Amino acid sequence: MKDNEREYAALITDQFPELNMQSVDSLGEGYRNYAILVNREWVFRFPKSQQGADELNKEIGFLPLLSSHVKVAIPEFEYIGTQSDGRPFAGYRKVHGEILGEDGIASISEHASHRLAEQLADFMNALNTFPVETAIQAGVPVRNLANDIHLLKEAMEKQAFPHLNPSLRDYLNRRFQSFLEEPAYTRYSPALIHADLSPDHFLTDAHQTALTGIIDFGDAAISDPDYDYLYLLEDCGELFTRRVMTYRGEADLDDRIQKISLLVTFDQVRYLLEGLESGDQDWIQEGFEAVEQDMRGNQ
Repeated sequence: MKDNEREYAALITDQFPELNMQSVDSLGEGYRNYAILVNREWVFRFPKSQQGADELNKEIGFLPLLSSHVKVAIPEFEYIGTQSDGRPFAGYRKVHGEILGEDGIASISEHASHRLAEQLADFMNALNTFPVETAIQAGVPVRNLANDIHLLKEAMEKQAFPHLNPSLRDYLNRRFQSFLEEPAYTRYSPALIHADLSPDHFLTDAHQTALTGIIDFGDAAISDPDYDYLYLLEDCGELFTRRVMTYRGEADLDDRIQKISLLVTFDQVRYLLEGLESGDQDWIQEGFEAVEQDMRGNQ
């Protein structure tokens, strides 16, 4: 057991002795959280930053309201504690199923793909029809997508452009202009979104034929509903994304796919900027490669 896992285990034992801890397994470390599995049954998340703490508090506040509104399982926090730095940590009973993962969509059958697309469409519809005011009162922030992209463009020009060649700078400028100068792309009815709807957060049954749960609502916001297609297009491909859109009864699929492809580009830029901020050379290299691959894929 690593030192930080020992520290986390001690916090859980001290604050929740009734759990009678028998085993601790690492579930991995993300950008803002560390997660462990206790007794092969309870997932505990420990924020590593104030941003992570704010996101966890948001989930604690609004997920109980959302659970009855969706048909798949989502985290239900039953243990809420405090770390030594004052930040919260929380535990929920492990959501049934196995993570599909970014490569999982390619391995499932055609029938399973249709079923997953239909279930995701239903989940996204449920999110988008959740009362906005209720979500805001529970701590979900409102994000103006156009403002976010303006700020991202400014950060890119200041922090990333000095490291990019002219052709890549020109490409990214065109992508940002294509989005910001198209009124239809920045006009939407604000709704509740997951904002990180990646197959890394999809749980399926053992045969990968049904969606059993969705996790990690830390990025949830009131914003543009189309944003939730970003990781579907990036990680699951255009065919699957169109399938979900069709089940939702979306119109103008070609235009919508073009809009989402721009959001994918912006996500690669965001990843590069986070790498530059971290100073992690492997992360920075991955960020540069992701942006370059994005340019090749859209030429």
